[in-house]
Formats: sequence, structure tokens, C-alpha cells
Amino acid sequence: RRGRGIVFLWAAGNENCPIQHSGNVDIPYTRGWALGPGNVPTWVGVRRARVFRNPLVALPGVMHIAALASSALRSHYSNYGTGIDLCAPTSNGHTYRRLQVAGLGIVAPTGEGSQVTLSFGGTSSATPLVAGVAALVISAHPQATAAEVISLLRRSASKDLDLTPYPRTPPANFDPNPSWDISPVAPFAQGDFVDVQSTDGSWSPWFGWGRVDAEQAVALALAAANPAPQPDPSGAASGSSSRVIPIPDNDPAGIEDALDLTAGGSATTIALSVDIRHSFIGDLRVVLVSPSGEEALVHDRGGGNQQDLVRRYTSNDNPGLAALRGTPIAGTWRLRVLDLAPVDQGELRGWTLDTAVPAEQVLVVEEAPGATIPDADPRGIERALATASNARVRSIDLELDITHSWIGDLRVLLVAPSGRSALIHDRTGRDADHLIGTWTSTQHPALAGLAGDPAGGDWSLRVVDLEARDIGKLNRWRLRIETMR
Repeated sequence: RRGRGIVFLWAAGNENCPIQHSGNVDIPYTRGWALGPGNVPTWVGVRRARVFRNPLVALPGVMHIAALASSALRSHYSNYGTGIDLCAPTSNGHTYRRLQVAGLGIVAPTGEGSQVTLSFGGTSSATPLVAGVAALVISAHPQATAAEVISLLRRSASKDLDLTPYPRTPPANFDPNPSWDISPVAPFAQGDFVDVQSTDGSWSPWFGWGRVDAEQAVALALAAANPAPQPDPSGAASGSSSRVIPIPDNDPAGIEDALDLTAGGSATTIALSVDIRHSFIGDLRVVLVSPSGEEALVHDRGGGNQQDLVRRYTSNDNPGLAALRGTPIAGTWRLRVLDLAPVDQGELRGWTLDTAVPAEQVLVVEEAPGATIPDADPRGIERALATASNARVRSIDLELDITHSWIGDLRVLLVAPSGRSALIHDRTGRDADHLIGTWTSTQHPALAGLAGDPAGGDWSLRVVDLEARDIGKLNRWRLRIETMR
């Protein structure tokens, strides 16, 4: 990708064993079955090992993908442990063919026979699914490096997964003592997400950084590709040019010089300092042009036969600059100098532009409507809170207090005044009670995607219950919005 690097997705394998591990216990790494006489499946016993080596683990740019059942459990056969990066939905099946385990297969084209299979599975189907999501991330953020794509996939992954372990393989008349079934083995015996000192978040030996999430990954990629302008920490943005440019005599085209300012927000005050050496400043016209194209006439042939225009103008004392108050700061500012009379000549030796921006603002709005959420109704409820601000969003905290006896029925969206929305909760959590907590833009990619939007206007919360029986109520919601200068 023209030097940006390639992301390689690698199937972790389907043997219910670690992919990178060394220990003092015998771990099975085969299914234990073989075809006997007449192609009849015959139990031959599992093979076991104590050392498992994968030379691709920790290789930059390579991600190992584990298998996730449609029930949100780890697929029983999925390999695990050090090196697992993500998991993706696929089939399920008991590694040793002794137990019934729940899970749907993946529908996929085959190119032969019926042209389609309903049971494409294993990490071999989970991996191309993640590859497709990685492609979506790159389409949303084409400049992302391979390392950045991997980080976006990890940080956006869902951790709403079922950590329940499977029962051990039961005995059979052909294998009465299946004590060999010890996977997952310590230190990977539980699937809990733990702090591994990674900027990408917590990690699980079963699921890696979590289940790949296309919507959240793309939202995070879009936010990374179009970052909101960052305010200058000093509360001001300044720039200067020291280029020496001769001013052509008696020429209405004049000269122009430019400089770039990068601070976010709009200017509250503007100051322009110029150093123009000229033998008759009454010949000169000086114009400042903002990034939006607005022009401020700063000096218009005043001063008669005075020499040199070395002066500081401010929006407090110059009407032209005063008219530029409120203009966005970020972008290219241009200084235009014209000599409109013959004989006397001069040169521009430099200029400085200083702008001040308003302090950051924190907007807090909330309500406690106690509104009942209609059951099995795609219209749901919608509540609005109004904010008054001319600034743009820097970060958002959303607090929710929703009581409901089955939160897997619920979909919750926050809609900004711009019309763009952030999907906060989408029918996850199954039979868990209540949706109570705080979602922040530093942790939730969809909220992060609203950075840079106008902060002022009507913010709407939509709560929809999409299944019958269980009902709930929106007790309270609160928005805390930090704005940019």
C-alpha cells in the first residue's frame, strides 16, 4: 500500500489448543478420530504435546483470528492463548465429537453443487470476515498504516461476549477415561478480559481484544481520518512571515504573502503587525484576507509622505479587522500590499498575525422523564435536550438510566444537531437487566465520530424496544459536552 504496510489475517486454528505455549502438562492437539476400514470413523485417541510454537505470533502486521459461536460463546474448537488478536462469528462444534454445542454455521458460496453451503465454519470462515472489516476500515481511512488499521480493529472490538466455559468431554464405551481433556489450560483457562498494558484496551486469551465490529471500526476510522481541529493550548493562535518581497511601483496587482494557522474555533480578537519599508506610505493599500475569503482593509493610502509603515493594528481600533471577528481561524491567511502611485518604492519585510479564541466551554444538559418505552415498537421514544453554543464538539459523555428486564431487546441512538447519529447500544446483553452507565467519546468510537460537529442545537436520544414481552423505562439521561475553542 505504497509504504503504509499490509495487514495479514491468519486463522488461529481449530484444535482447541494454545497457539503459543510451553508447559509441563500434555495438551491434546488432534480430534482423536480417523477413518478406519470401510471409511468408518474410528476413535484412535488424541495426540498431545507440551510445547506449541507459532513463528507468526507477535510478528508486526499479522493478526490471529479466533472463532466465536453465534451464541457469543467461544467456539469449542477454537485455538486460544497468546497471540490471539480478534474473534469473529462462525460455526460451532465439539472438537472431539462427544457433545452437542449450540451455534449456526456461516452461509457462503461454494461454486459447485448447490452453489451455497449453510455451514462454512472454523477460523477459516472467521478470518475472511475480519479481512472484510479491515478493508472497510481502510476504505474509511486510506492513509492509515497497517499498525493503525490493527489498532482501530482492536479498539473498536466488542467485549459483550459469553465467558461461560464448556463442560469436559464425557466418557464413552470406546474411551471411558477422557482425563486428557484439559483445554483451555492455565494460564488461559478463563476468558476474562484483563489489563495487558496495551493502549488498545483489555485482552482475553479466548477472544483477543474482542469480537470484530464493522460499524464501530468504521466509525473510529472515520474519526481518525478526519480529526477535529485541536485548539491551541495557550488560547491563541499566531503566525508570522519574515519573507522580504519587493512591492512593484504603481501596480494595482501588488504582492501577496501567506501563512497558515491551525487552531480550531473562531477569532474573538485579531492583531496584525506589519513591517513595510517605503518612502511614501500614502501610496500604499494593505488588505488582510481570511481563510474564508473575507477581506479587511487595514491601511488605505493614509499617512501622506511619511516613510515606512511599521505598525500593529488590532480589531479593537481598526474597523477592517473588527469586521473579521468570529471568522474561523484555521486555514491560510493572506496579506496583500499594493503601491497605487508612481515614483516612490518599497518592500514588505515581514508580518505577524495574532488571534485570540474563546475559552473552552462545558455544556451540561439532562432530564428525568420517566418515559415508558413501548414494547415491540420500532418507533420507540425520542427525547430532546437543547444546548446553546456556537462552538464545536470536542468530547461527549452520555449518562443513561434505563430500567428494562431484557436489554437485548433495546437499541439506543444519540442524534446530534447536525443529524449525524451515534449507535450507543444495539441489542446486546441478552437477558441482562437495566442499561445504566456512562458512555464517553474516549471509549466509544461512535461518540468519538461526532467530534467537530456543532455543539449547539437539539440533541435527541432514541430508545427502541424491538422484541415483545419485556418492557422498560427511560428514567434519566444526561449529556456533558466539552467544546473546542
